[in-house]
Amino acid sequence: MGDPFGRWSGPPSRGETEDSSHLHRSNSFARPSGKSIYNQRKDYSQSLLKPQSNFQHHVEHLLTMRLDRDIRNTDDCLARLKALEAQGRVWGQDLILQVKNQELVLSDVESKEELESYPLGSVRDCSALLDACSYDSVLAISVQEQAPPGTSVLLFQCDRIGVRQGTGVGGWGGGAAHQGERLMALGLCQAQTLKNSLEKLVKQCKEEQHQYGHR
Repeated sequence: MGDPFGRWSGPPSRGETEDSSHLHRSNSFARPSGKSIYNQRKDYSQSLLKPQSNFQHHVEHLLTMRLDRDIRNTDDCLARLKALEAQGRVWGQDLILQVKNQELVLSDVESKEELESYPLGSVRDCSALLDACSYDSVLAISVQEQAPPGTSVLLFQCDRIGVRQGTGVGGWGGGAAHQGERLMALGLCQAQTLKNSLEKLVKQCKEEQHQYGHR
């Protein structure tokens, strides 16, 4: 077919056709949809604004007990802890309790080796217990296990905070009885602090799981 200038335009060569087709396919595969890009940017913005978890604490792991017909709740676990402690049969271990990558992780203090981990969403309940046997600041964490299905309760003795040698407790004066009461109060404060922090992280994790599950 001729053009106004007398030149004849033939069909494109096979090579030109293949190059054009390959370029078209490459462009279609390379660029995601506008909605996909928008959602990715939205998630990225939210991750920048979200406060990073700094939940990392030195604790003593006392016991992990699985709930059954004889041990039905945290109170029963505490009673068992008292009985074992009276017999001198509690074998504790210093650990780092932390939240990392949406998991509750137990790590060795020296080597940092991960010894146990639980999905943060599996945490069902947290309790702060005062003056349990010789332990004055106990954190109890209930977790839902999958294999086999059931609930386990982890008991930790938390470090005390605010204690200063030679100046009473936390810098306060007073007699021995008052110092003992304040020491127990500070112990509870530490367990309660860990409990409150962990509950906030668990709530945030479950809300995010609910949000993404309904997107």
